[in-house]
Amino acid sequence: MKFAAKLTFATLLLAGASTAAIAGTLEQDVAAFLKPTFVTETSAAAIDDRCAANIELATRVKTELESHTGPASLARDFEMFDTLSLVLGDGGSEMYLISQSSASKEVRTAAEACVPKLSDLGTAIGLSRPIYDRLSAIPTAGLDSATAFTLNKVLTNYRLAGVDKDDATRGKVKALQTEITEIGLKFAGNIRDDKGDIALMPQELNGLPQDWLDAHKPGADGLIHLTFDYPDVIPVLDFADNRETRKKVAIGFRNRGYPANAPVLKTLLEKRYELAQVLGYSDYAALVTADKMIGNPQRAATFLDDVNAAAKPGAEADYNELLTFARTVDPSITRLEGYDNSYMANKLRKQKYDVDAQEVRQYFTLNKTRDGIFNLLKDLFKADIRAWDTPVWSPEVTAWELYDGDKLVGRFYLDMSPRDGKFNHAAQFTVRTGVEGEQVPIGALLCNFPADGPMDHDDAVTFLHEFGHLIHHLYSGHNRYANQSMSNLQWDFIEAPSQLLEEWTWDYTTLKSFASNPAGEVIPETLVAKMNAGRHFGEPTMWKGQLAYAAVSLNFYNRKPDFDLSEKYNEQMARYSQFPAIAGTHPYASFGHLDGYSAIYYTYVWSKAIALDLFTQFEASGIRDQATALKYRKLVLEPGGSQDANVLIQNFLGRPLSLDAFKEELQEE
Repeated sequence: MKFAAKLTFATLLLAGASTAAIAGTLEQDVAAFLKPTFVTETSAAAIDDRCAANIELATRVKTELESHTGPASLARDFEMFDTLSLVLGDGGSEMYLISQSSASKEVRTAAEACVPKLSDLGTAIGLSRPIYDRLSAIPTAGLDSATAFTLNKVLTNYRLAGVDKDDATRGKVKALQTEITEIGLKFAGNIRDDKGDIALMPQELNGLPQDWLDAHKPGADGLIHLTFDYPDVIPVLDFADNRETRKKVAIGFRNRGYPANAPVLKTLLEKRYELAQVLGYSDYAALVTADKMIGNPQRAATFLDDVNAAAKPGAEADYNELLTFARTVDPSITRLEGYDNSYMANKLRKQKYDVDAQEVRQYFTLNKTRDGIFNLLKDLFKADIRAWDTPVWSPEVTAWELYDGDKLVGRFYLDMSPRDGKFNHAAQFTVRTGVEGEQVPIGALLCNFPADGPMDHDDAVTFLHEFGHLIHHLYSGHNRYANQSMSNLQWDFIEAPSQLLEEWTWDYTTLKSFASNPAGEVIPETLVAKMNAGRHFGEPTMWKGQLAYAAVSLNFYNRKPDFDLSEKYNEQMARYSQFPAIAGTHPYASFGHLDGYSAIYYTYVWSKAIALDLFTQFEASGIRDQATALKYRKLVLEPGGSQDANVLIQNFLGRPLSLDAFKEELQEE
C-alpha cells in the first residue's frame, strides 16, 4: 500500500544522521540509544522511560548545536544536525511502529502517547532560528553535488516550516503542528480499532472458496461473524454469489471509522488549512506540493484530468462489457455498483480468458510467496537474505538480514497476518535509518495476509509492492548522511520503485519458482498466460478509481474546509470513478492516507507512470536481466534522497520522464 510515515515537518526533515561531530559521552549515548532491539518491548513503563530518554537526548544535541559559535561548517554543524535528525527521527519511527504492532494495548497506548511529544520537539527543531542560521551559513563552495542537494533540501524544508517567520508566528505553527499530530493519531487509531462485526447466515456465503469457509465457522448463534480484516472481507467481494451479501459487507467495510472519524477528519482539515494560512499559503495542498515533483496543486489537478482522459475510453468499454455480462448472471442489474466489480470481473475473466480466480489462489500462500520474493531479489539484485536471530514482538513475526556478498546491507522484520490491535492495512515502517559506517538500516513490513492456506494473486502483488519499499529503504541506507535516505525523496516518486516490482508478479519464470498448489504442482504456464491475457481488463477502471481517491485527497485540501465531507467525496467519485459512492457509506472515515499523504494521494498514479517508464528498460533488455537490475539498483535505489527524483529517472533512462508507457497501457485490452 504505502511507505509509512507522517507528513509533519519532523518526518519531512528529520530522518537520520552521523555521529561524527559529537564527542565523548554524548556520542556514546547516541550510539547506545539507537540499538535496534527496543521494538520488542512489552512494558508500558519501559515505553514511557524510552520516550523520556529520547526527548532528553535529542534536547541535549539540540542545545549543543544551538550553542555553536564561530564559522559554520559541514563537519561541525551539519553532521550534528544529522545526528539530531537521527535520534529524533528513528525514535519517532520506533514509537509509531510499536503503536501499530504491539500485542499489548497498554504498550500501544503508551507508544501512541509518545509520538506527539517527539513531534513537538521535532517542530521546535524545525522552527529553531539558531539551527537554521548555522546551517544556512555553511559555505557551499566545493561541496559535492549530493551534499549540496541535501543541504539545500534541508534549508528549503526549514523555510517551508516557517523558520523565517516572527516569534509569534513560529509559536502558532508549533501549537498547530502539535494539534495536527494528535488528531492524525486519533484518526489512525479509530480506523485500526474498528474491527467490525458483520453477521451473515451460512447460506448467504455461497460461492466462497472451501478453505475460506473452513476457516469461518458459524458461532453459537448459527451466524458467521466477519471482521473488517482483509482476509475476511476481500474474498466475499471476490466470490460471494449473493449480491446482497456483497453489498452488506461492502457497506460495513466502507463505514470503518464512522461516525467517530467524521469530526476528527474535519478538525484535521481545518488545522492544516490554518497552518497553511499562517505560513503564507492559500491552502494546505499548495504548502505540501511546494517541494514535490508536481510542484503545485494546479499541476496535480491537470495531471489527474490528463490521465482520466486517457483512461476514459477503455474504462467505458470495460464497464459496458461487464454490465452486459453481469445481466446474463443477474438480469435485475441495471447499473453496476462497486461491490459488483470484482465479483463480475472474476466471472467474466473465467468465461472470456478461462481464468478462474479460485483456481489461481490455490497456488499462492504467504510463506511460498515470501520465499519466491527472496529468490527474485537474489536473481535481480544479488540479494542474499538470511534468518536474523533476534527478539520479535509477536510469535508470528520473522526477522531477516540482507547481505550483498559479505556486506550486511540491512535487516528487517516481517509481520504479515492480522491480529487484534494491529495496523490493518499494508505498509513498510522504518525502524532504523542507515548511515554508512555508523548503522545499518532496519525496516519492517506490517501486512494482513492469511497466515495459513491460499491467498489471492492480488495479495502476492501487494506483498512484492511493500517489499519494494523495504529494499529501497535498505539499499539507500548507505549514504554519508541519513538525510540522504529514501525517506527524503520527493513523495510523489516514493511509490514508483514498488509499483515497478509489481510487474514481476505477472512473469511466468518468476511465478514458477514458488507458486504451487497443495499437491506440489507448479502453476501451469498456460494459466499464467491466461492471467496475462486478462490482466488489463478492468485496469482503466481501476485507475479511474485511483484518480477518484486522488481527487478526494486533493480537493479536501486545496480549499477552505467549509464543505460537507460526504458531498465532496461523492462528487469526486462521480467525476472520476466508474462506480458511484455506495449509498449509506462514508469511506473518507477510513481513508487513512488523508492523514499521512494528505493532499498528495495522486502520488500513486504519478508514480505508476514513472514505474512503467522505468520498466521500459527491463522490457528492452529482458525482465530478469541482472545487468539492468543492478544498474537500476545503483542509479535509482541506492542514491535514496541524495538526488532529485528527476535526476534519478534521467540517469537510469538516459532521458526525462515520459507518460507514454502509462497511457499506452491504459489503452490496452
